[in-house]
Amino acid sequence: MGSQQQDIIIGTLLGDGFLERNGKNVCLVIDHSSNQSLYVKWKGSYLSNFLPTIKEKSRFDYRTEKYQRHTILRTRTSPELEKYYKIFYRDRSKRIPRNLPEMISRQSLAVWIMDDGYKRNDCNALRINSQSYTRDEHKIIISTLERFRIIVTIQKHKEKFVTYIPSAYMAQLRKVVGPYIIQCMEYKIA
Repeated sequence: MGSQQQDIIIGTLLGDGFLERNGKNVCLVIDHSSNQSLYVKWKGSYLSNFLPTIKEKSRFDYRTEKYQRHTILRTRTSPELEKYYKIFYRDRSKRIPRNLPEMISRQSLAVWIMDDGYKRNDCNALRINSQSYTRDEHKIIISTLERFRIIVTIQKHKEKFVTYIPSAYMAQLRKVVGPYIIQCMEYKIA
């Protein structure tokens, strides 16, 4: 796989983005906190051929019992997005593709980190919030990151699994994804 647009779509689908079927085709939906609106706009600039719309919305968060502002990008439906649906979805659920190690690029990994990375404050380590994936899918994630010489562990986090990059591999992670992390998201690997 190759183009910058494709790398951004793949990284987004590994992370917070999803494909939504509207009729015959699917559209890409990206939803982030309004604190990350520059990041959403950056993604939108690479998806311009899908005619994205970006809106600010307020949504009640039952966990915090507060309204949260979100920046939401939604593309037009497109037959060009169907190939990603075939790769990332089974039984209408988002999954890690078995061939992820062959298809991921440094930029795709960077986008995934910008979407789902959480830099620990108490040590120099990072967690990828990969809770929606199964134990078997985490094995694919392990082999994918090994391709970049990043050794990860899978840890239990609130009855789900997350991908954990220990401090010993943070320098390698920064080397791999650093050139692709946009300025407003550098805190994810700082």
